[in-house]
Amino acid sequence: MFEGERVSCSRGCPGAEHVVFRHGHNSGVGAINLAAHYGAQRIVLVGYDCSARSGRLHWHDDHPDGLGNAGSMGKWPAQFELASRQLSGINIINASRRTTLRCFPTERPEAALA
Repeated sequence: MFEGERVSCSRGCPGAEHVVFRHGHNSGVGAINLAAHYGAQRIVLVGYDCSARSGRLHWHDDHPDGLGNAGSMGKWPAQFELASRQLSGINIINASRRTTLRCFPTERPEAALA
């Protein structure tokens, strides 16, 4: 069983502490905002390609029925752009090897994680 801290921006999530932070309507923006909420001054993004390749929406197989499969991907660039403006005082680097996001400076992963 997972031993780490569990948080949610939603109330009533069993086993998770309710934390108020901007979730941005997607998990990637939510992760960035949660890191900022906890005081991160530098955030390195890895795997934020935000695009479909070869008919796949994820690096893994689609989620099973009942779970979403990136149906709002077209909205993501604007959601990340808003987050970049809201978090302008935080150094956010996109170290994804391929990415459609243009709102954060980019670096090669090896350099950003050194």
